[in-house]
Amino acid sequence: MGILDDLKREASRLQGEQEHLQGGEAHQEQRYHAVAKPLMKQIATYLCEMSEQLKVVQMPVPVAYEIPGVGLVKELYQGNYRVYLDSREAPRKIAFQFACTSGSVNKYSVTPPTAAEETRQFMKKQQIHFSEWGIRDNQGRLMGAHFECQMQIQVKLVFAADMENERLVVTSINRHGLTIKHSNFSFDRIDDKWMDELGHYILRKNEQLGVLDIPESARQEIQKKVKEEQLRREAELGGNPKESLPEEQNKKRSGKLEKVFKTFSKPLFTKK
Repeated sequence: MGILDDLKREASRLQGEQEHLQGGEAHQEQRYHAVAKPLMKQIATYLCEMSEQLKVVQMPVPVAYEIPGVGLVKELYQGNYRVYLDSREAPRKIAFQFACTSGSVNKYSVTPPTAAEETRQFMKKQQIHFSEWGIRDNQGRLMGAHFECQMQIQVKLVFAADMENERLVVTSINRHGLTIKHSNFSFDRIDDKWMDELGHYILRKNEQLGVLDIPESARQEIQKKVKEEQLRREAELGGNPKESLPEEQNKKRSGKLEKVFKTFSKPLFTKK
């Protein structure tokens, strides 16, 4: 009966694992409907309304991109905002897409042929309609290529509900140059203030989603205050920073630094 007992134990273990997995999935589904679904619908509504308003306002948002083989291309402008949902009633993934496009057709001369091939593949990947003709030297040797097109970069922000880790994952595609960047936010972080930060992020008034940009002058002021605090501390220790200050003095110093950082941690943008 030994082999049969072994089979029974293995079957019992596998059944337990399956029940545990199903229980976890059921819990995630409950949490999605209770917590994540309202937030995802709120994000979808915000993005849809923003897309509609931008169609009317036509706000110019200039941007520059480093294009393979071409170099820095300036005077591209955001437009053609679109929103895609995997479900209207219970969205788990939302995509907000727009294009950064030049205002006219331009010619780009790219050499050598290897760089021209990089440009060619890039344009195909971005689905840019272009025409090209070769650049040749006096002996007829191919030196590169001329490309004529209306430059366009497709940008996409994808919002996904990660129920296993109970967080919102935001994937930014081509928002920070031709790169892919992932950001994670706990569900309790998503509120009206975060939505406003998202709007500023889309319109490039803020370069980091969920992180307020601190002006350089503010950074310098913080560094100055920290340095002054270090010098005062060393002076009180008689030039020996390794010794520790009395507890009461430490509290006073910490309090001063907290005031400094609080001063420069106020929101830069407020909702009207």
